[in-house]
Amino acid sequence: MESSERKPASPEDSVRQMLVEFARAFERGDVDALCDMFVRDDALIFYGTHDKLHFTRWAEVEASFRRQSEILKDLVCRITGDVQVRLLAGGAAACAGTAGFGIHATMGGVRFDLPALRLTCTVERHGDHWRFVQLHLSVSDRPFLDSVGHVLESA
Repeated sequence: MESSERKPASPEDSVRQMLVEFARAFERGDVDALCDMFVRDDALIFYGTHDKLHFTRWAEVEASFRRQSEILKDLVCRITGDVQVRLLAGGAAACAGTAGFGIHATMGGVRFDLPALRLTCTVERHGDHWRFVQLHLSVSDRPFLDSVGHVLESA
């Protein structure tokens, strides 16, 4: 079968591909590509990995991406885990998440490696592509769970 004759990707696979494209655009610092992946209204919500990375309007999200593209150096960003996708509203929207969103970079001369951020999002279908209406990144609580696992197991 010729590549032009391949079956179109399932809606779930197209959401997964969107997350891969998000990671690639973020790695390149391609703010224009990132901008095309988000809705541009006041319903947009973005939660990052700390309390100062919480935005609820498009202009704030765009400004954050521009700032990050300026200060993050040697950036490597990858989806390293399975992406779970659940379609909503008859396929007009979807929720997705992974515990394997890796970011490795230098900021202010300090190298950091976050190999297993959790990413969750809600996307809406716009024609033949998806756009984020909600995105959340969080640091894994694995070190905490490792340190208190014995308590949880005995409960």
